[in-house]
Amino acid sequence: MPRSRRLIGALVAATTASCVLVVLIDFVVAPLTGHFTGRFDDFEPILAAGRAANVGADPYGGFLAHAPTSLVTNLGFDYMPLIAVLARPLALLPYQLAQTIWLWCILAATITASIVMARASLPESWPRAAVGFCVAILFAPALYNIWHGQMNAFVLLSLALAFRAWLRGDQVGCGLALGLGGIAKVAPAALLLLLLRRRWWRGFFAGAGTLAGSLLAGGLLLGFDRVREWLTGVLPVLSRADGWYFNESLGALLSRIADHNVFRLDAPNPALQLVITTASLACLVAAVLAVQSGEASRDRRSLEFGAAVTAMVLAGSIAWWDDYGNLLIPLVILVGLAARGRLARPSMAAGVGLALVAGVAAPLFLALGGLAWAPGTHGTPWWPVALQLDSLPAYAALLLLVTLLWSLARPPATAGRQAPVPRIGAPA
Repeated sequence: MPRSRRLIGALVAATTASCVLVVLIDFVVAPLTGHFTGRFDDFEPILAAGRAANVGADPYGGFLAHAPTSLVTNLGFDYMPLIAVLARPLALLPYQLAQTIWLWCILAATITASIVMARASLPESWPRAAVGFCVAILFAPALYNIWHGQMNAFVLLSLALAFRAWLRGDQVGCGLALGLGGIAKVAPAALLLLLLRRRWWRGFFAGAGTLAGSLLAGGLLLGFDRVREWLTGVLPVLSRADGWYFNESLGALLSRIADHNVFRLDAPNPALQLVITTASLACLVAAVLAVQSGEASRDRRSLEFGAAVTAMVLAGSIAWWDDYGNLLIPLVILVGLAARGRLARPSMAAGVGLALVAGVAAPLFLALGGLAWAPGTHGTPWWPVALQLDSLPAYAALLLLVTLLWSLARPPATAGRQAPVPRIGAPA
């Protein structure tokens, strides 16, 4: 109805103005005046690695020294050697200036990624850029990335660009985007398997070549000993079972069920490690096999990519709550499909559940002291309950993956019926 469209248009405009105000106050004025209150957890080890590279020290020294006795939490720099090289210019700057530049980079990456996703997924009659901008600021895990200086912002951007290329049939662009995302964090490199499944050979080799080139460049600029340390010392630590209560991967969920490696590094449990590895691989393989090797409709390709991103988050051994910012991609995809009447109800319900759990319940739980309450219940009857409450985002993501795979397995004729696309904020 025209009146409803006007009301929704006004709501979108008011929300956009509010988000712009938040960005200006919290992420522009505050850092320029020295009042930014974010904790740059991820930026600190990256900056330390850049300083180490500038003086010829080992950026992995602290990580490798403490890894045998500690969980991966706060071990320090664990990225590819090339990231330490790229951090060298920032390490030469005063801390506040370096922090501000990094903040603006991840802010721009997050907003750009969300707008790219919105423009690729939502109906053309919608104010896609405005919706994408608002989603970037309102989805709590994505906003957490900005407040805490997390590298995930660049992963999100690489996945958004890869998704756009995936829809357009741009093999090389998709492969390059996934390869660049794999440089920021290893997980996006797993999605190169999608290109193999679709028989996009040029795209796969473009992505694999990007990763190989980054290792070569890191070795040439920082020393091949650093490459060896990352491959043989850092990666094995990142792949071991970790049940820390802020980790929302499938492996962490299973570790918490077994009460293993939650607050301290327990003795190795080979049987549990085998179960975790098998379950994680099963998620990823199921998402890859769901990809149609030949031609596929745009709706199907969207679902394929959304399922793959969800599987990527779950399959990684480490998926902090802020890694769920990457789940903006399947959520925006689901909104676009629902608007066109091309989404099955189970997937719609699972998407709403994930948005509520990860985007609303989890931040409220943390704001109300959940981060301190969970450790405080250790040794009490509330301890198993606390562990399962901490696992709710992982359960919600797993349910979403199952429903997406179920939708992809259905015959095209029953995948959903086309419905008229509502126009938002458009005149009668």
